[in-house]
Amino acid sequence: MSIIKENAGYRLLLKKNSCLLPKGLNNVELIGEQLKDGEVVNTSTYQFFMTQDELNTLAKALTA
Repeated sequence: MSIIKENAGYRLLLKKNSCLLPKGLNNVELIGEQLKDGEVVNTSTYQFFMTQDELNTLAKALTA
């Protein structure tokens, strides 16, 4: 898991795992955590299933 952004009130995490089946598919989760006094008070998770080609397209779009 990687921390993408973090400040006193919010943290954005990225989690990526390879799926067992079908082969070549990845599970990508963006996890937003609201923080209060350093403790998580609310969590939102966005889950996507993407191939490596789709991940590469996403990475290019984010860095363009």
